[in-house]
Amino acid sequence: MVSSGAVSQDIVSALYKNYYESSGDNQAFISSHWQYYLPQVQALAKEGRIVPLRGDSFGDFQNTSLSRRLFSMATIGSYLLTFKDRWTILKLIKVTGKVFKRLGFHLTYDGFRQICSLALIAKHIPNTKKKITVLCIGDGYGLLSDLIKEIYPHAKICLLDLGKILTFQAHFCQQAHPESKHVLKSRFAPLADERDADFTYCPAEDLSLLDTYSFDLVVNIASMQEMNEDTIRAYFSFLRGHMKKDNLFYCCNRIEKQMPGGEASRILSYPWDGRDVHIVDEICPWFRYFFSSWTLARGPKVMGWRIPFINYFDGDIHHRLTRMHISGKAC
Repeated sequence: MVSSGAVSQDIVSALYKNYYESSGDNQAFISSHWQYYLPQVQALAKEGRIVPLRGDSFGDFQNTSLSRRLFSMATIGSYLLTFKDRWTILKLIKVTGKVFKRLGFHLTYDGFRQICSLALIAKHIPNTKKKITVLCIGDGYGLLSDLIKEIYPHAKICLLDLGKILTFQAHFCQQAHPESKHVLKSRFAPLADERDADFTYCPAEDLSLLDTYSFDLVVNIASMQEMNEDTIRAYFSFLRGHMKKDNLFYCCNRIEKQMPGGEASRILSYPWDGRDVHIVDEICPWFRYFFSSWTLARGPKVMGWRIPFINYFDGDIHHRLTRMHISGKAC
């Protein structure tokens, strides 16, 4: 199933039919986090079109309230004041501004973090004309994939996610890049020729359908922390057999996250290999705090008093930019 030249509902409708009108997700890929949040992810079939309505737990791009935007701007400004490479990030914000405009999104703190991650990756892939193959695992609205395509126009990007969330990605990536070729690769879709595809959408349970791919870059931001151990192991095993020798894996997740079912996810306990080379390995500098109209329990204090509107995340976020040790048929 392919779309090219305009925003097409074919892919979005196929995903909607399988994951909203019927329960197509393989439960083995769903942690207790998503057992709780996935029913709250909503899309609507309206006049022959699928409209993404609510993306709980994967971003605030649909929240356009003035207060949210103002607090985001304050958060972004405070980070930029402390960053040595602020001009690189500002330049990237300007270049990617076209993507936000096409999507009808404002630059929120969520979007700013994506840009910061891309700025780090771009330091290690400076050739923007390079024909790289990218795998984005758990990309929420698909914004990072859209930004990567804007910076690396020759990139081939695969998006892998739970079916309900992949519906959002198929919608917004087509909206951001309507002239690109978009392909759905799934057991319930007609066989598609993805050789020239710019964007390939693959539900998590159909991971094996990407067996012919080898990736230059793999990115996961704040979503492996919401996966169960079996899923993380399956992804790492897949990556080690499907990444090129000169590869990069950017992984940014919670040091420890307790999920509703009691299981814990820890980034440093993922199945890393002693032969992996960590180019960057630190607490993520753009995931330290945020400003908001509410004051949460976690945040800075002065003489025992909580400073209002400045909040910490529920746990520290660690990021690694890694050249992974590969096995199997990767080249």
